[in-house]
Amino acid sequence: MIFPLGTMIAFQPARTAGSALLPRFSIRRARDERAILFAKRLVLALTAAFLLVACSPPPVTVRPPLYTAGAAAAPDQITFLLPGALTTAGIFGEANAWNSDSHLVIEYRLPGMRGEPLDPPLDILRAAGWIAAYANRFPKAQINLLGYSTGAAIAIEAAGRIDHSERVKVVAISTATPFPGAALAFARGGIGVAGSAIAAGTLDAQTVWDEYFITLYLGSGWRNSSEKRALAEEIRRSFEGQINKPGEGRGRSQSASLLLWTLSTEALASDAAITLFHGENDPVFPLSEVRPLAARLGATLCVLPEDGHMTLLSRADLIDRVARVFSENEESAPCG
Repeated sequence: MIFPLGTMIAFQPARTAGSALLPRFSIRRARDERAILFAKRLVLALTAAFLLVACSPPPVTVRPPLYTAGAAAAPDQITFLLPGALTTAGIFGEANAWNSDSHLVIEYRLPGMRGEPLDPPLDILRAAGWIAAYANRFPKAQINLLGYSTGAAIAIEAAGRIDHSERVKVVAISTATPFPGAALAFARGGIGVAGSAIAAGTLDAQTVWDEYFITLYLGSGWRNSSEKRALAEEIRRSFEGQINKPGEGRGRSQSASLLLWTLSTEALASDAAITLFHGENDPVFPLSEVRPLAARLGATLCVLPEDGHMTLLSRADLIDRVARVFSENEESAPCG
């Protein structure tokens, strides 16, 4: 994910009758004005973050945040798990258990997650370089790069930096898109968060983010469907107390590098096999912006109908499909 994320949520005025109309309308208008002020402040903060990225200091030496629970000394396959903003490798579910005598799973941790410091912030090309350097220690292994959202951008960049990139397979889920993709996502996010504040009737950060999570999960326009509104209630119950909201500098540290990201020469020259899984209704990086990226990369694009941005949560079978894409079985379908 990128912070902030989203799209506008359809707003339905409160039902009123008789003398109750004016007071309720006044309360609603005041609440809307607070939400608009909230959005304006958010835009100012994003502008400041953009300027900070443009004027960022030179890279610093830091230990690569790569971890494994595996023990394979000479693996035939190495899978790198590259999460998105505000998430950990846990988002990839069963893929974390792919370790074996011949398969090594490597977890990448973003700044501020699982004990990692916030400083230095994520630098996409530096992260890609770390992953490539690790992969190049095993020149005979098949390299699998599994990235989600921001992590997908890292995967795409790492692929072109790995020696003999024809041995590399990339699966990019709900991928970020190059400039101006992230900048547009920030703008949509500001509107989406403001819409969530209006819908929730509060400016409490956690409550607003919990509400916005529904849009990330179900995609744009979910409030227009009675079926999805019912599903939203199930999602609220299932994920109560589990949703990470931006704060303590995590959003900026994990996402600012995306603002100016463009596809590098190395990424465009890669011989890696790339597969993109993307939700049809992704409110963060719309499918219309992902199609041109797939074309530039020569990638297979697998569209997930009706899904939003949180496809690893909304599609129970997605990791199984990813595993089939990574398999060496030539008979596997292009989208698993």
